[in-house]
Amino acid sequence: MSWEILLIAIIIDLIFGEPPEKIHPVIWIGKLVDGLRAHMDKSKICGAILALIVVGGVTLGGYLVTLMHGIVGLLISAYVLKSTFSINCLADTANMIGAHLENDDLENAKENLPKLVGRDPEQLSKKEISSAVIESVAENFVDGIFSPLFYFVLFGLPGALAYKAVNTLDSMVGQGELGYVSARLDDMVNYIPARLSILFISAGAIFYGSPLSALQTSRRDHALVKGPNPGWPMAAMAGALGISLKKPDHYILGSGLGMPESHHIKRAIRIMEMATMFVIIMSFAIIHFVYLPLY
Repeated sequence: MSWEILLIAIIIDLIFGEPPEKIHPVIWIGKLVDGLRAHMDKSKICGAILALIVVGGVTLGGYLVTLMHGIVGLLISAYVLKSTFSINCLADTANMIGAHLENDDLENAKENLPKLVGRDPEQLSKKEISSAVIESVAENFVDGIFSPLFYFVLFGLPGALAYKAVNTLDSMVGQGELGYVSARLDDMVNYIPARLSILFISAGAIFYGSPLSALQTSRRDHALVKGPNPGWPMAAMAGALGISLKKPDHYILGSGLGMPESHHIKRAIRIMEMATMFVIIMSFAIIHFVYLPLY
C-alpha cells in the first residue's frame, strides 16, 4: 500500500487525462473479454468461467506489477492505478455537453450524450438531457472514482484492478445469461461504495447545494431506480441540487421539484469534484494512519 502510488496516479489523471487506447490497461481488459466470449456459449456457466478467468487474471496481473521495485515499479503501478479511475474525463465530458445545452445546441448535446449514458437521446428534451448528464455524473462518481479508490485502499493495486475487471465485464456482457454472474458481481462490489457515496456527495454539497436534502432524498428515492446501487448517488445528487432527475418511463428522483437546467450540470460537477477531494483525503488518511504503522 503506498500513498506515493495514489498521489502520482491522481496527478497523471488531472494533468494528462486518459491514456491512449493502445496502452490503456482497461482497454486491454475489454479486449480480453471480447476474445474469451467469442469462444463461449451464452450460458450462466460460461459467464461464471468468463468472470473467473478475467477477474482472476487481471488481479494476478496487478499483483505482479506490485512486485516491481524502484522508481520504475512506482511509476508503472501509478499508471495502472490511474487507468482504473477517471476524474478529469468525467468532468470534461459533462462540461462539454453542458456547454452545448447553454448554447441551445441540442444536436451536439445529443450526439455526445452517449459518451456518458446509454439511453436514446433523440426524443429527450433539453431538461431531460441535463437530467441524464447529472445522473451520469452521480453514478460515475461511484463506478469511475470512488469504488476503484475504495478497493485500492483496502487491497492495493490488485483490488483496484479486480474491481475494474468486474465493472468492465458488467458493462460489456452484463445482460442475458452470459452476463448474469458479471452483473451480480458488479452489484456486490458496488454495494458498500454506493451507500457510502451519499456521505461524500452530501459533504460535497456544502458549498454547492443542500447536504441534508441529499441525505433525505437518497434515503427516500434510491429504490426507485432499477438495481441495488445506482439510485443512492443519483438520488443524493438530486436532493443536493434541489431538482428532479427523470428517466422517461422509468423513474423520477426528487419528485415535486423542478427539472434541471443546463447550469445545474456545472453545480453537479462541482459537487462531484468536492466529493472526490474528500474521498482522496480520506484515502490518504487511512493509508497513513492505518496501514503505515503496520510496517
